Amino acid sequence: MGFSFHTPVWACAACVLAIVCALAEDAATHSPAAIHGEIVLARADHAWMSQQIEEPCILPNPKVPGRLIMFYSAVSTSNRVVAAIGKAWADTRDPFRWHQDEANPIFSPAGQGWDSVTIRLDAVLYVPEEDAYYIYYSGTAGSVQDRIGLAICPAGSDGYSEVTAASITRYGDAPVLAPEPAAPFYEDMASQAAVMREWNANEQRWDWYMYYSYRGRDGVLPGIRLATSHDGKTWTRHFNENDPRGMGQIFESTPNAYYEWHQVFKVGETYVLCIEAGVEHGARWRPGLAVSTDPVQGWTQLDLDTMLQTKWQGLYSDDTMYHVATPALYEIEGKWYLFVQACARPATGNYIDGGWEMWAVACDRVIPTRPGCADLFIPGVPAPSAGK
Repeated sequence: MGFSFHTPVWACAACVLAIVCALAEDAATHSPAAIHGEIVLARADHAWMSQQIEEPCILPNPKVPGRLIMFYSAVSTSNRVVAAIGKAWADTRDPFRWHQDEANPIFSPAGQGWDSVTIRLDAVLYVPEEDAYYIYYSGTAGSVQDRIGLAICPAGSDGYSEVTAASITRYGDAPVLAPEPAAPFYEDMASQAAVMREWNANEQRWDWYMYYSYRGRDGVLPGIRLATSHDGKTWTRHFNENDPRGMGQIFESTPNAYYEWHQVFKVGETYVLCIEAGVEHGARWRPGLAVSTDPVQGWTQLDLDTMLQTKWQGLYSDDTMYHVATPALYEIEGKWYLFVQACARPATGNYIDGGWEMWAVACDRVIPTRPGCADLFIPGVPAPSAGK
Protein backbone atom coordinates (compact mmCIF):
# COMPACT_ATOMS: atom_id res chain seq x y z
CA MET A 1 0.00 0.00 0.00
CA GLY A 2 1.39 3.45 -1.00
CA PHE A 3 0.46 7.01 -0.18
CA SER A 4 -0.11 9.89 -2.62
CA PHE A 5 1.93 13.01 -2.06
CA HIS A 6 -1.41 14.82 -2.11
CA THR A 7 -2.97 12.71 0.71
CA PRO A 8 -3.51 14.86 3.84
CA VAL A 9 -1.30 13.96 6.83
CA TRP A 10 -4.32 13.24 9.02
CA ALA A 11 -5.59 10.75 6.44
CA CYS A 12 -2.25 8.92 6.38
CA ALA A 13 -2.27 8.70 10.17
CA ALA A 14 -5.80 7.33 10.16
CA CYS A 15 -4.79 4.72 7.61
CA VAL A 16 -1.78 3.63 9.68
CA LEU A 17 -3.96 3.45 12.80
CA ALA A 18 -6.45 1.25 10.97
CA ILE A 19 -3.66 -1.12 9.88
CA VAL A 20 -2.27 -1.34 13.43
CA CYS A 21 -5.73 -2.08 14.84
CA ALA A 22 -6.35 -4.75 12.22
CA LEU A 23 -3.02 -6.43 13.00
CA ALA A 24 -3.75 -6.33 16.74
CA GLU A 25 -7.18 -7.86 16.18
CA ASP A 26 -5.69 -10.57 14.00
CA ALA A 27 -3.04 -11.34 16.64
CA ALA A 28 -5.70 -11.55 19.35
CA THR A 29 -7.76 -13.91 17.19
CA HIS A 30 -4.97 -16.26 16.17
CA SER A 31 -2.43 -16.12 19.01
CA PRO A 32 -2.81 -18.93 21.53
CA ALA A 33 -4.20 -17.86 24.90
CA ALA A 34 -2.31 -18.54 28.10
CA ILE A 35 -3.53 -21.24 30.45
CA HIS A 36 -4.75 -19.85 33.77
CA GLY A 37 -2.86 -21.19 36.79
CA GLU A 38 -2.04 -19.78 40.21
CA ILE A 39 -0.24 -20.79 43.39
CA VAL A 40 -3.02 -21.45 45.90
CA LEU A 41 -0.91 -22.52 48.89
CA ALA A 42 2.56 -21.05 49.26
CA ARG A 43 5.51 -22.41 51.22
CA ALA A 44 6.19 -18.97 52.66
CA ASP A 45 2.84 -18.95 54.44
CA HIS A 46 3.90 -21.15 57.39
CA ALA A 47 7.04 -22.84 58.68
CA TRP A 48 5.42 -26.29 58.85
CA MET A 49 4.93 -26.20 55.04
CA SER A 50 8.10 -24.34 54.06
CA GLN A 51 9.64 -27.11 51.94
CA GLN A 52 6.80 -28.88 50.20
CA ILE A 53 2.98 -28.76 49.95
CA GLU A 54 1.30 -31.82 48.48
CA GLU A 55 -1.68 -34.17 48.09
CA PRO A 56 -4.70 -31.89 47.53
CA CYS A 57 -7.77 -33.85 48.66
CA ILE A 58 -10.79 -31.60 47.99
CA LEU A 59 -14.42 -32.33 48.90
CA PRO A 60 -17.64 -30.35 48.82
CA ASN A 61 -18.37 -29.28 52.38
CA PRO A 62 -21.23 -31.66 53.31
CA LYS A 63 -22.81 -29.10 55.65
CA VAL A 64 -22.31 -25.78 53.84
CA PRO A 65 -23.41 -25.58 50.18
CA GLY A 66 -21.00 -23.59 48.03
CA ARG A 67 -18.00 -24.34 50.25
CA LEU A 68 -15.06 -26.66 49.66
CA ILE A 69 -12.74 -28.27 52.17
CA MET A 70 -9.19 -29.28 51.26
CA PHE A 71 -7.04 -31.69 53.24
CA TYR A 72 -3.34 -31.59 52.30
CA SER A 73 0.04 -32.50 53.70
CA ALA A 74 3.27 -30.57 53.87
CA VAL A 75 6.92 -30.74 54.87
CA SER A 76 9.10 -28.21 56.71
CA THR A 77 12.61 -27.19 55.67
CA SER A 78 13.74 -27.80 59.25
CA ASN A 79 12.99 -31.54 59.08
CA ARG A 80 12.37 -32.92 55.60
CA VAL A 81 11.61 -36.42 56.89
CA VAL A 82 8.50 -35.39 58.83
CA ALA A 83 5.23 -34.51 57.10
CA ALA A 84 1.91 -33.49 58.62
CA ILE A 85 -1.64 -32.77 57.42
CA GLY A 86 -3.58 -29.50 57.38
CA LYS A 87 -6.90 -28.15 56.11
CA ALA A 88 -8.21 -25.12 54.21
CA TRP A 89 -11.49 -23.93 52.76
CA ALA A 90 -12.62 -22.09 49.63
CA ASP A 91 -15.78 -20.80 48.01
CA THR A 92 -16.82 -22.85 44.97
CA ARG A 93 -17.05 -19.58 43.00
CA ASP A 94 -13.32 -18.96 43.49
CA PRO A 95 -11.32 -22.21 43.69
CA PHE A 96 -8.07 -20.25 43.34
CA ARG A 97 -8.44 -18.64 46.78
CA TRP A 98 -7.97 -20.86 49.82
CA HIS A 99 -8.15 -19.97 53.52
CA GLN A 100 -5.78 -21.99 55.68
CA ASP A 101 -6.67 -22.95 59.22
CA GLU A 102 -4.70 -21.17 61.93
CA ALA A 103 -4.52 -24.41 63.93
CA ASN A 104 -2.66 -26.31 61.17
CA PRO A 105 -1.36 -28.94 61.13
CA ILE A 106 -4.39 -30.87 62.37
CA PHE A 107 -2.93 -34.40 62.03
CA SER A 108 0.66 -35.40 62.74
CA PRO A 109 2.79 -38.50 63.35
CA ALA A 110 1.72 -40.46 66.42
CA GLY A 111 5.07 -40.39 68.22
CA GLN A 112 4.70 -44.11 68.89
CA GLY A 113 3.56 -47.17 66.98
CA TRP A 114 3.71 -47.96 63.28
CA ASP A 115 3.20 -44.32 62.14
CA SER A 116 5.33 -42.71 64.83
CA VAL A 117 7.80 -40.78 62.63
CA THR A 118 6.11 -39.43 59.51
CA ILE A 119 2.79 -39.51 57.64
CA ARG A 120 1.56 -38.41 54.22
CA LEU A 121 -2.01 -37.85 53.03
CA ASP A 122 -3.52 -40.37 50.60
CA ALA A 123 -7.27 -39.81 50.23
CA VAL A 124 -10.29 -38.42 52.10
CA LEU A 125 -13.91 -39.56 51.76
CA TYR A 126 -17.03 -38.20 53.44
CA VAL A 127 -19.21 -41.07 54.71
CA PRO A 128 -22.75 -39.69 55.20
CA GLU A 129 -24.14 -42.61 57.20
CA GLU A 130 -21.47 -41.94 59.82
CA ASP A 131 -21.31 -38.16 59.22
CA ALA A 132 -17.55 -38.52 59.23
CA TYR A 133 -14.47 -38.04 57.11
CA TYR A 134 -12.37 -41.14 56.43
CA ILE A 135 -8.75 -40.00 56.12
CA TYR A 136 -6.38 -42.49 54.49
CA TYR A 137 -2.69 -41.82 54.91
CA SER A 138 0.69 -43.47 54.51
CA GLY A 139 2.97 -43.63 57.53
CA THR A 140 6.03 -45.25 59.00
CA ALA A 141 8.22 -45.67 62.05
CA GLY A 142 11.20 -45.21 59.71
CA SER A 143 11.93 -42.52 57.14
CA VAL A 144 9.82 -43.62 54.12
CA GLN A 145 6.06 -44.13 54.42
CA ASP A 146 5.55 -47.87 53.94
CA ARG A 147 2.08 -48.67 55.32
CA ILE A 148 -1.45 -47.33 54.83
CA GLY A 149 -3.55 -46.22 57.77
CA LEU A 150 -7.03 -44.84 58.42
CA ALA A 151 -8.15 -42.02 60.69
CA ILE A 152 -11.78 -41.01 61.21
CA CYS A 153 -13.10 -37.56 62.09
CA PRO A 154 -16.72 -36.45 62.68
CA ALA A 155 -17.67 -33.77 60.20
CA GLY A 156 -19.21 -31.63 62.92
CA SER A 157 -21.94 -29.05 62.65
CA ASP A 158 -20.40 -27.04 59.80
CA GLY A 159 -18.17 -29.66 58.14
CA TYR A 160 -14.99 -27.74 58.91
CA SER A 161 -14.37 -26.03 62.25
CA GLU A 162 -14.67 -29.23 64.30
CA VAL A 163 -12.15 -31.08 62.11
CA THR A 164 -9.32 -30.69 64.61
CA ALA A 165 -6.39 -32.61 66.05
CA ALA A 166 -8.54 -33.45 69.07
CA SER A 167 -11.37 -34.96 67.00
CA ILE A 168 -9.32 -37.02 64.51
CA THR A 169 -8.96 -40.60 65.77
CA ARG A 170 -6.79 -43.34 64.31
CA TYR A 171 -8.64 -46.53 63.44
CA GLY A 172 -7.02 -49.29 65.50
CA ASP A 173 -3.37 -49.72 66.37
CA ALA A 174 -2.28 -51.16 63.05
CA PRO A 175 -2.32 -50.07 59.40
CA VAL A 176 -5.31 -51.11 57.29
CA LEU A 177 -2.92 -52.22 54.53
CA ALA A 178 0.64 -53.33 55.22
CA PRO A 179 3.08 -54.66 52.59
CA GLU A 180 2.64 -58.35 51.76
CA PRO A 181 6.02 -60.09 51.42
CA ALA A 182 4.55 -63.47 50.38
CA ALA A 183 3.97 -64.66 46.83
CA PRO A 184 2.72 -63.44 44.46
CA PHE A 185 3.00 -59.88 45.84
CA TYR A 186 6.57 -59.76 47.21
CA GLU A 187 6.07 -56.31 48.73
CA ASP A 188 8.20 -54.50 51.26
CA MET A 189 6.24 -51.26 51.03
CA ALA A 190 2.59 -50.27 50.37
CA SER A 191 1.59 -46.61 50.23
CA GLN A 192 -0.29 -43.80 48.49
CA ALA A 193 -3.83 -45.18 48.45
CA ALA A 194 -6.44 -43.67 46.14
CA VAL A 195 -9.81 -44.77 47.58
CA MET A 196 -13.37 -44.69 46.29
CA ARG A 197 -16.61 -46.54 47.04
CA GLU A 198 -19.78 -47.40 45.11
CA TRP A 199 -23.18 -48.67 46.16
CA ASN A 200 -23.79 -52.26 45.04
CA ALA A 201 -27.55 -52.40 44.51
CA ASN A 202 -27.59 -56.16 43.90
CA GLU A 203 -25.81 -56.95 47.16
CA GLN A 204 -27.21 -53.94 49.07
CA ARG A 205 -23.76 -52.93 50.30
CA TRP A 206 -20.90 -50.57 49.59
CA ASP A 207 -17.98 -51.80 47.50
CA TRP A 208 -14.72 -50.01 48.32
CA TYR A 209 -11.68 -49.84 46.01
CA MET A 210 -8.11 -48.93 46.94
CA TYR A 211 -5.44 -48.34 44.28
CA TYR A 212 -2.01 -48.33 45.92
CA SER A 213 1.67 -47.97 45.08
CA TYR A 214 4.29 -50.42 46.29
CA ARG A 215 7.93 -51.42 46.39
CA GLY A 216 9.38 -54.90 46.36
CA ARG A 217 10.74 -57.53 44.02
CA ASP A 218 9.35 -55.65 40.99
CA GLY A 219 11.32 -52.51 41.86
CA VAL A 220 10.75 -49.05 43.33
CA LEU A 221 7.18 -47.79 42.79
CA PRO A 222 6.86 -49.80 39.56
CA GLY A 223 3.06 -49.55 39.17
CA ILE A 224 -0.35 -49.64 40.85
CA ARG A 225 -2.18 -52.55 42.47
CA LEU A 226 -5.72 -53.01 43.82
CA ALA A 227 -7.32 -53.92 47.13
CA THR A 228 -11.05 -54.09 47.91
CA SER A 229 -13.25 -53.84 51.00
CA HIS A 230 -16.88 -53.74 52.12
CA ASP A 231 -16.38 -51.33 55.01
CA GLY A 232 -13.26 -49.28 54.18
CA LYS A 233 -11.43 -50.85 57.12
CA THR A 234 -10.66 -54.47 56.25
CA TRP A 235 -8.99 -54.82 52.87
CA THR A 236 -8.23 -57.74 50.52
CA ARG A 237 -5.49 -57.54 47.90
CA HIS A 238 -6.02 -58.50 44.28
CA PHE A 239 -3.28 -59.76 41.97
CA ASN A 240 -4.08 -59.05 38.33
CA GLU A 241 -3.22 -62.28 36.54
CA ASN A 242 -3.65 -60.51 33.19
CA ASP A 243 -0.66 -58.24 33.74
CA PRO A 244 1.62 -59.43 30.90
CA ARG A 245 4.74 -58.98 33.05
CA GLY A 246 3.38 -60.98 35.97
CA MET A 247 3.46 -58.03 38.41
CA GLY A 248 -0.24 -58.08 39.26
CA GLN A 249 -0.69 -54.39 38.39
CA ILE A 250 -4.04 -53.00 37.20
CA PHE A 251 -2.46 -51.77 33.93
CA GLU A 252 0.86 -52.28 32.22
CA SER A 253 3.02 -49.49 33.60
CA THR A 254 5.85 -47.64 31.86
CA PRO A 255 9.24 -49.26 32.54
CA ASN A 256 11.65 -47.25 34.72
CA ALA A 257 8.89 -44.86 35.84
CA TYR A 258 7.92 -44.24 39.46
CA TYR A 259 4.17 -44.40 40.24
CA GLU A 260 3.37 -42.61 43.45
CA TRP A 261 0.46 -40.43 44.66
CA HIS A 262 -2.77 -40.68 42.66
CA GLN A 263 -6.48 -39.89 42.77
CA VAL A 264 -9.51 -41.91 41.62
CA PHE A 265 -12.89 -40.56 40.51
CA LYS A 266 -15.67 -41.29 38.04
CA VAL A 267 -16.95 -39.38 34.99
CA GLY A 268 -20.22 -40.87 33.78
CA GLU A 269 -19.50 -44.59 33.51
CA THR A 270 -15.73 -44.10 33.22
CA TYR A 271 -13.35 -44.68 36.13
CA VAL A 272 -10.35 -42.35 36.08
CA LEU A 273 -6.99 -42.41 37.83
CA CYS A 274 -5.00 -39.17 37.91
CA ILE A 275 -1.43 -40.29 38.60
CA GLU A 276 1.90 -38.83 39.67
CA ALA A 277 4.52 -40.46 37.44
CA GLY A 278 8.27 -39.88 37.43
CA VAL A 279 9.62 -41.19 34.13
CA GLU A 280 13.19 -42.47 33.86
CA HIS A 281 13.56 -42.89 37.62
CA GLY A 282 12.10 -39.46 38.40
CA ALA A 283 13.94 -37.45 35.73
CA ARG A 284 10.72 -35.56 35.03
CA TRP A 285 7.66 -35.87 37.26
CA ARG A 286 4.35 -35.20 35.54
CA PRO A 287 0.61 -35.94 35.83
CA GLY A 288 -0.70 -39.02 34.04
CA LEU A 289 -4.09 -40.60 33.37
CA ALA A 290 -5.58 -44.09 33.24
CA VAL A 291 -9.19 -45.02 32.44
CA SER A 292 -11.50 -48.03 32.63
CA THR A 293 -15.18 -48.96 32.41
CA ASP A 294 -14.74 -51.34 35.36
CA PRO A 295 -13.15 -50.50 38.73
CA VAL A 296 -11.30 -53.82 38.95
CA GLN A 297 -10.16 -54.71 35.46
CA GLY A 298 -9.62 -53.33 31.96
CA TRP A 299 -7.54 -50.29 32.94
CA THR A 300 -5.59 -48.46 30.21
CA GLN A 301 -2.89 -45.89 30.81
CA LEU A 302 -2.88 -42.92 28.44
CA ASP A 303 0.40 -41.66 26.98
CA LEU A 304 2.37 -40.10 29.84
CA ASP A 305 2.96 -36.99 27.71
CA THR A 306 -0.81 -36.32 27.53
CA MET A 307 -0.79 -33.81 30.41
CA LEU A 308 2.93 -32.99 30.39
CA GLN A 309 3.38 -29.54 31.92
CA THR A 310 5.70 -28.26 29.18
CA LYS A 311 2.56 -28.14 26.98
CA TRP A 312 0.83 -25.66 29.31
CA GLN A 313 1.31 -22.63 27.07
CA GLY A 314 1.82 -19.29 28.74
CA LEU A 315 2.02 -20.93 32.17
CA TYR A 316 4.90 -23.43 32.13
CA SER A 317 8.39 -22.35 33.13
CA ASP A 318 11.51 -24.23 34.22
CA ASP A 319 11.57 -21.76 37.13
CA THR A 320 8.19 -22.83 38.50
CA MET A 321 6.93 -26.13 37.04
CA TYR A 322 9.87 -28.23 35.95
CA HIS A 323 8.45 -31.07 38.09
CA VAL A 324 4.70 -31.51 38.66
CA ALA A 325 3.37 -34.09 41.11
CA THR A 326 0.41 -35.12 43.32
CA PRO A 327 -2.17 -34.26 40.63
CA ALA A 328 -5.92 -34.26 41.27
CA LEU A 329 -8.72 -33.25 38.89
CA TYR A 330 -11.89 -31.67 40.30
CA GLU A 331 -15.09 -30.38 38.70
CA ILE A 332 -16.18 -27.22 40.52
CA GLU A 333 -19.24 -25.18 39.48
CA GLY A 334 -19.26 -26.91 36.09
CA LYS A 335 -15.58 -26.29 35.30
CA TRP A 336 -12.58 -28.57 35.74
CA TYR A 337 -9.35 -27.74 37.58
CA LEU A 338 -6.11 -29.62 38.12
CA PHE A 339 -4.56 -29.17 41.57
CA VAL A 340 -0.88 -30.09 41.75
CA GLN A 341 2.34 -29.46 43.58
CA ALA A 342 5.11 -28.06 41.40
CA CYS A 343 8.71 -26.96 41.76
CA ALA A 344 11.44 -25.25 39.77
CA ARG A 345 14.28 -27.30 38.37
CA PRO A 346 16.49 -27.83 41.44
CA ALA A 347 20.08 -26.66 41.17
CA THR A 348 21.22 -30.10 42.34
CA GLY A 349 19.20 -31.80 39.60
CA ASN A 350 17.46 -33.91 42.28
CA TYR A 351 13.69 -33.42 42.58
CA ILE A 352 13.92 -34.16 46.31
CA ASP A 353 15.62 -30.78 46.77
CA GLY A 354 12.79 -28.87 45.08
CA GLY A 355 10.69 -26.24 46.83
CA TRP A 356 7.16 -27.37 46.00
CA GLU A 357 4.17 -24.99 45.94
CA MET A 358 0.50 -25.94 45.55
CA TRP A 359 -1.06 -24.78 42.27
CA ALA A 360 -4.50 -24.79 40.68
CA VAL A 361 -4.68 -24.89 36.87
CA ALA A 362 -7.78 -24.32 34.76
CA CYS A 363 -8.69 -27.27 32.50
CA ASP A 364 -10.34 -25.96 29.33
CA ARG A 365 -9.08 -28.50 26.81
CA VAL A 366 -11.17 -31.60 26.07
CA ILE A 367 -9.40 -34.79 25.01
CA PRO A 368 -10.65 -38.23 24.00
CA THR A 369 -9.38 -41.09 26.14
CA ARG A 370 -10.20 -44.45 24.56
CA PRO A 371 -13.23 -45.94 22.77
CA GLY A 372 -16.07 -46.49 25.21
CA CYS A 373 -14.65 -44.11 27.82
CA ALA A 374 -15.51 -40.49 28.55
CA ASP A 375 -13.62 -37.48 27.26
CA LEU A 376 -11.68 -35.57 29.92
CA PHE A 377 -10.81 -31.93 30.58
CA ILE A 378 -7.09 -31.20 31.05
CA PRO A 379 -4.97 -28.01 31.14
CA GLY A 380 -4.96 -26.36 27.73
CA VAL A 381 -6.80 -23.80 25.65
CA PRO A 382 -10.12 -24.81 24.06
CA ALA A 383 -10.05 -25.97 20.45
CA PRO A 384 -11.26 -23.28 18.02
CA SER A 385 -14.97 -23.39 17.24
CA ALA A 386 -16.03 -24.45 13.78
CA GLY A 387 -15.64 -21.65 11.26
CA LYS A 388 -13.14 -19.68 13.36
